[in-house]
Amino acid sequence: MPQTTSPIPSSVRPPPTPKPPPSGAVYAYLLDRQGGGREISWQSIRKWRPEDGLLWLVGRPSGEETQRWLRLESGLSTEITSLLLRTENRPQCLSYREEGILLSMRGGGATLGQHPGEMMGINLWIDTNRVIVLRPAATQAFSDIRDSIRKGRGPKDSGDLLAELIQALSIRIEQILFGIDREVDEMEDSLLMDPNADLQQDLISLRHKVIHLRRHLTPQSEAITALQRERPSWLSLEHRQQFREELARIQQYVSELDASRERAVLIQDEINTNQSRKLNETMKIVAVFTAYLMPITAITGLFGTNIEGIPGQAGSENSPWWSFSVEVIALLGVLLLSYIIFKKKKWFD
Repeated sequence: MPQTTSPIPSSVRPPPTPKPPPSGAVYAYLLDRQGGGREISWQSIRKWRPEDGLLWLVGRPSGEETQRWLRLESGLSTEITSLLLRTENRPQCLSYREEGILLSMRGGGATLGQHPGEMMGINLWIDTNRVIVLRPAATQAFSDIRDSIRKGRGPKDSGDLLAELIQALSIRIEQILFGIDREVDEMEDSLLMDPNADLQQDLISLRHKVIHLRRHLTPQSEAITALQRERPSWLSLEHRQQFREELARIQQYVSELDASRERAVLIQDEINTNQSRKLNETMKIVAVFTAYLMPITAITGLFGTNIEGIPGQAGSENSPWWSFSVEVIALLGVLLLSYIIFKKKKWFD
């Protein structure tokens, strides 16, 4: 007979391990300030205390759990919570004395559910014991930081984590710039191989990307400049040096965008030149044929006038039979003379 196993008594069963929130929407880590940490669930987030470790929370402003925790359990003021939950903040850095810093930035590249070239607003709240990151869509920008935490080589305090977050966002922006440079190179090659290539729509899309990026990167450099001037206890001289390096990198991005914009203008000028050249060639052909047929038109108009005395006029008693032949020969002679003159002036070249 088959053996049946008796169910394990509930008093002996181990308590269920709380599952961490899905990483696509929200995830959180509790850092041990030694480079390591573990992923925690909403239940642990609600029970978190500063003495437990450094809390790193990444969520969406539209999430109900995120909104409820921020408004009711985070201890942040209504003003800070409202700014954190806004998705259209301009890149800026707002200091709340020793409470913390609210930093709004733009990030992009390798996003889930978005075009790789799009930029999205990212809001961060940083204080001594926690770093809160809110973004409207899931992104892989922070995957390297999460891997380093799992391996025990992650950030040790709020300043380290903030510096790595800014660096991660800058790297993703750099990937977008590489894509733009590649598009410009491909357009230049296409135009070099085929001057009549239709690149107008691609060029409009490219210039839109450049304008969109530059509009966000310029205030972002101002936000990092303001961050450098802050002197909270959890920001060290080394952290400010890292911010200075990131500022230089973003300024370099702006310079590269300006260079891409100038190259796009040159491509547009080349396209306009080719179109003008093609139009001029067409107008030249029309003008040559018009000038070529003008003498014939003038002569036939002259012979077609209703005036007495024209040689070979129909109905005239003195009209010889060869009058029409003379007229045709005269017209051919005018055409030949016109051709010789146009050829000598190189109007047919």
